[in-house]
Amino acid sequence: MATRPELQLEHLSVQDRREIDAQLERILEHPLFHQSKRLPTFLRFIVGESLRQGPDGSMKERTLGIEVFGRKPDYDNNLDPIVRVTATELRKKLAQYYYQDGHDDEVRIELPPGSYLAHFRKVQAPPAAEVPQADPLPAPPAAAESPSIPPSDPAQASLRWQGWPIAFALACLLVLSAFLLHREWQLTHSPLDRFWAELEGGPSPVLIVMPVIGSDNSKGAESELRSVSVRPVLSLEDTNIAVRIAGQLERHKAQYRLVSSSDLTLDEIRTAPSVLIGALDNIWTIRLMRDLPFVFQEAPDHRTGRIVDASSGGARSWSVDIDMPHTHIAHDYGIVARYTNRLTGKPMVVVAGISSQGTQAAGELVSSAEFEAIRSLASSTHNFEAIIDTEAIDGRAGRPRIVASKTW
Repeated sequence: MATRPELQLEHLSVQDRREIDAQLERILEHPLFHQSKRLPTFLRFIVGESLRQGPDGSMKERTLGIEVFGRKPDYDNNLDPIVRVTATELRKKLAQYYYQDGHDDEVRIELPPGSYLAHFRKVQAPPAAEVPQADPLPAPPAAAESPSIPPSDPAQASLRWQGWPIAFALACLLVLSAFLLHREWQLTHSPLDRFWAELEGGPSPVLIVMPVIGSDNSKGAESELRSVSVRPVLSLEDTNIAVRIAGQLERHKAQYRLVSSSDLTLDEIRTAPSVLIGALDNIWTIRLMRDLPFVFQEAPDHRTGRIVDASSGGARSWSVDIDMPHTHIAHDYGIVARYTNRLTGKPMVVVAGISSQGTQAAGELVSSAEFEAIRSLASSTHNFEAIIDTEAIDGRAGRPRIVASKTW
């Protein structure tokens, strides 16, 4: 399988730079980018600066605001987060671009979280496996003269011995092929793959249910959603999680459909497996988790969100002050769950946090190597629920950690 080593900027050849330039133009011609006003300028600038500055370079948010977006040198980037918003949108669009078929062999241009300089990776095919060559075999000993044993035919003996190297080479090829097939099987049948494979195969596409920012679930869970005249607001962080989950489903050729929680009906959700993203802004997460061991709750004054251990009668809970700006929340909690819902009768996966950082951490847990943290839970039973916590800085979640779990 091809690997994707990161290009070292100090070792970039002229050909490498040409490939990066060509890939940049290819990306900017894609509909994800050429219909945007900000992204092409932003991406072209950071790629150029990354190539110019090299691996030890750095780029400040304020510099980008001034150079790319024409802000004044003394502008307040806390009040005007255009650089951070554009960078988040760029990461999402690049992920969408490379998730699509046909881009596997292209140079990858990435903007790592926390950085404003691009990284570059490209496919490097592994060296062709060499077939071991057999050492020349010694000539067969001359037949002993005996009146009872006729001498061997020299032509037949020569053909017999010449066939051994060919047979040895074929055996080596069979062993190598078996090894490669086994390795490919392992890569496509990992615990993470098996986790998502449980949602595939149905006649209806998997529903990826997105939260609606600002929805009032504490009231809406007990009544119908009121009709609104504006489109729902989806966050870039939640959209990025949905893209990563969609990528996992695509690996198994599973069909999926992104739908806003405010547009979804009970009849629809009863027809297909679902992935619920977010909690307090996703009315279906609140509704469909009522019977689980751990549930989300929001205080009547909307200032505190918490996860409650229902089996303890509410004696155990994990709370977050959601009244503060989400970028100031330093500690968040979330839930990752997989179960067959009693109301719909369909498999369901929950990826949700009290605030956005908890949702980010939950999304990381089910779409990356972090899955190892819940591997034993996911492998031992179909129905499980795990509470995670995460530290956060400036609205970005750290590694998820399991603090409680239930299986049934």
